Amino acid sequence: MPDKGLASLSSSLLARKGQARPAMRSQGFAGFSSTSLEDLGWNDMGTAEPVRAPATVLPIQLPEPPADVVSFDTEPAHESYEGDIPPVLLQREALNASLTIPPPVKSVSVATAQRLKRETAHAGKAAFTLRVDAERHLKLRIASAITNRSSQDLVTEALDALVGAIAEVEALVAQLPRTKAQKR
Repeated sequence: MPDKGLASLSSSLLARKGQARPAMRSQGFAGFSSTSLEDLGWNDMGTAEPVRAPATVLPIQLPEPPADVVSFDTEPAHESYEGDIPPVLLQREALNASLTIPPPVKSVSVATAQRLKRETAHAGKAAFTLRVDAERHLKLRIASAITNRSSQDLVTEALDALVGAIAEVEALVAQLPRTKAQKR
C-alpha cells in the first residue's frame, strides 16, 4: 500500500456544515517556507512597523470673506424696541409679577402639635361633593400645582376665610348643642 503521506485535518475540514468558521487562515499544503512556518495565521504582536496614513491628504482651504462688505443697518444693534418683544413674553412677565409665593409657615411647638393631635384624633370627618364648572376646576388645579398644596387644603382655607368673615356664623355655632365628637 503506497504511503499517501500523513493525513491532515485542516481547519476547513473540521468546520461542520458551514456553522463554524476556521480560527486561522488556511496554510496550504505544499511548499512551507521558513516564513510560513512562523506565521501561524494570527497576529498577536501587531506589525513590525506602525501603519502610517498616506501623505496625499491636502489641507482644506476656506475661502476668505470679501473685505469690502458694508452693513445696511443704520440703527445700533443693541437697542431693543417694545414692539420687538412678542406679546407672549410680555404676558409671562405680567403673570410672574402678579404671582406671589406664600410666606413660609411658622413652626408649631411640640406641645401645640400634641394638643392638636389629641383633639383631632377622635373627631369625625364630614365629606361632601363640591361641584364646580370646568374653568374653576382648572384654576383650582393650577393653584394647587403652583402653591404645592392639595386642592382640599386650598378649598378648606378659602372656606375658613369666608366663614371667618361672617360674624353671625360663630354666634350661631355657639348656640348649637355640642355633639359627642365636640365634647371629647
